[in-house]
Amino acid sequence: MILKRSFIILAISLAVFPAQAEKSGARFFEAKVRPLLVEHCYDCHSESAAERKGGLLLDRESGWLKGGNTENAIVPGDLDSLFLKAVERRDEDLQMPPKYALSPEAIGIFKHWVKIGAPGPVDDMGQTEFSQLGDQKILFGKAKDHWAFQPVRKVTPPVVDDPHWKRHPIDRFVFDRLRQAGIPPGSVTDARNMARRLSYDLAGLPPSPASVQMFQALESKDRLRTVRTSVEELLAKDTFGEHFARLWLDVARYADTESTYRADTKTPHYFPFAFSYRDYVIDAFNADKPYNQFIKEQLAADRLGLADDAPELAALGFLSVGPHRRSSDNAIDDWIDTTTRGLQGLTVACARCHDHKFEPIPTADYYSLHGVFASITRPHPLNEKAQPTLANYQPSDDSKTDYEKQRAKIEKEITGAGNKKSRNNRRSVAEKIRETKLAELLLFHEGAPARAMVVNEAKRPVSPFIYQRGERTSRGDSVPRRFLRVLDPEQEAFSQADSGRLDLAGKITDKSNPLTARVFVNRVWGFLIGSHLVDTPSDFGLQGSPPTHPDLLDWLAMDFMENDWSIKHLVRQIVTSRTYLLRNQLREDAAKIDPDNKLLWRGNRRHLPIESLRDSLLFTSGELEQRLHGHPGILWGEDHTKRRSIYGYINRFNLDPTLRAFDFPSAMQSAATREESIVAPQALFTMNSPFVIERSSAITQTKGFQTCSTDEARADFLFHQIFQRAPYPGERMRALRLVKQQTRFYNDRKAKFPSPWPLVAQALYMSNEFQYLD
Repeated sequence: MILKRSFIILAISLAVFPAQAEKSGARFFEAKVRPLLVEHCYDCHSESAAERKGGLLLDRESGWLKGGNTENAIVPGDLDSLFLKAVERRDEDLQMPPKYALSPEAIGIFKHWVKIGAPGPVDDMGQTEFSQLGDQKILFGKAKDHWAFQPVRKVTPPVVDDPHWKRHPIDRFVFDRLRQAGIPPGSVTDARNMARRLSYDLAGLPPSPASVQMFQALESKDRLRTVRTSVEELLAKDTFGEHFARLWLDVARYADTESTYRADTKTPHYFPFAFSYRDYVIDAFNADKPYNQFIKEQLAADRLGLADDAPELAALGFLSVGPHRRSSDNAIDDWIDTTTRGLQGLTVACARCHDHKFEPIPTADYYSLHGVFASITRPHPLNEKAQPTLANYQPSDDSKTDYEKQRAKIEKEITGAGNKKSRNNRRSVAEKIRETKLAELLLFHEGAPARAMVVNEAKRPVSPFIYQRGERTSRGDSVPRRFLRVLDPEQEAFSQADSGRLDLAGKITDKSNPLTARVFVNRVWGFLIGSHLVDTPSDFGLQGSPPTHPDLLDWLAMDFMENDWSIKHLVRQIVTSRTYLLRNQLREDAAKIDPDNKLLWRGNRRHLPIESLRDSLLFTSGELEQRLHGHPGILWGEDHTKRRSIYGYINRFNLDPTLRAFDFPSAMQSAATREESIVAPQALFTMNSPFVIERSSAITQTKGFQTCSTDEARADFLFHQIFQRAPYPGERMRALRLVKQQTRFYNDRKAKFPSPWPLVAQALYMSNEFQYLD
């Protein structure tokens, strides 16, 4: 029944959100598929081909859906499509390209593309004239009136008469919008949910039972005043940065490995010092580093005159922890995409091979930015001398001694290997040891040094030129290194003395830039509210969704900038509003008008992210090790860490299946948001995972549980600890009945647990009440 229900809900979710999937697929096509088609296929299968072969067009979605002379060259979802047979060279009579075989990576991209439905540009469904696509004159004309390219306005919150909704600027905007739609606003949630919401959203952990009881003891008006005090306490704790950093790490596509692996050992290419960037982000949020400075350090910390061991140098991990460890056109494309989608909400990477089909972004602008990032290099991840040691890390003497002992053994093994060649792949045995044993020691051992993964200026800045059709060998016009024309009409050239990264950061953080503050406040709003004001957080362009509350978005953006780009100020503004504290209560009258709750007439119910779910299991069982900073640990298995999940090891090439099951984003590219799915593996995790079973046992070994003298008290303790409330009479009765029924089995044979009580705890951990935030 559980499995059936899960699959039904999954099917419904896919039907409800087709637009999001369509846009995501189009981005994948432009970023990954079209460059391959340009390089290998467009000479024969495009509108501009001198001689179109087989009648097949691969430069538009309507072309490949229609097929060529044989028809059905690509059947969405079918891995036996003729197109795949050709590029995989399965048929001796049909092998494409005819003169050479594609790389396994290229074939993998094509297979994934077909598997997800062979999506293409969202506007090209055979109804749009292809000749009109990418007309930059038309697109720049549209951009003049597009809301996102207008200056951020200083907006006055509307006047409202309701005594509850006139106290906070955010509430006045929301109330006014609801009034226009004829929807009465909802009521504030109860004390328990209020305490849980604040604690999870600002710390990623459940509140203590005592703090919930404190909220419950207050009158409603006093409770709302107490919210401000609780918010300040939560913002002052290190748990704020540990939780909020995850928002940014998704945008920055953080991981501890590259996107490939060693074929001879199946070992990923490690980034042993990536964790220093993760810790920099945590510290930045905790210190309330101004967002404009936060951006500058991530793009150009090495150009700010910092000390050689300054902690801020770790900010360059924004560039250096990407999926490509070597500087290449693909690495540069990744840097452009992460910078522009992540910071500006623009899909600039789609202009790599041609003028953007749907946005005012000519190819020249792409290669202006290409020149900026082509003018930097990054050291090999294992080149320790090229990556500065950070002064703010001090491992314990014991861990440092053990690290040095283990490293000496590995170095001896490397020396002994000499220059012998491996029989299988002709690569140095010594290099193999460095990239496996030594890299793992540097990555995981707490006594290993902490270094900043930096980038360096090239000896001479690149003078970029356009790659015609995305091909490096097809040289087009030269372009200066400069910013995007749609945001900087004058396009003054960047510094000739260096890469221009600091100039780029200055253009992005300039208060006249209409996108930077809007994009970030929208991300924070979505992180806290559960839905975004702009439903496409990484796409504010002509193809993006319009804001549901444009005046509120601008008020937040202006307020953010006027308060020194303070992230904690922004968070404080949102979570002290009545809008944030609304009850999740479905009302038919409101749902008829606004079924998706875009106008915020109620609170959104949210599935806890996997990090909060895991951390809550450890927290409620009394096992969570709360220690800042450090090397990553394994999240599951026999040697799993009991630290917070933010410190978990992330393998980009082979993402942990449990993380995948709970919608953890791929680190292959900047993530706009996390999807919320309901699938069977989620339920199976809480039913069968040794991690959950161990926590269920551990909670019954805590001092609080052990001091309970009656079964009634034990049941009450588990409910308070896991749900932060007392059990209802029927719940207590069922818990006691389960224990009574199971006791005889524990008396008759040797059981895994000393008593049936862990079964009660596991049942509570499996419930929606534990896994969802109302």
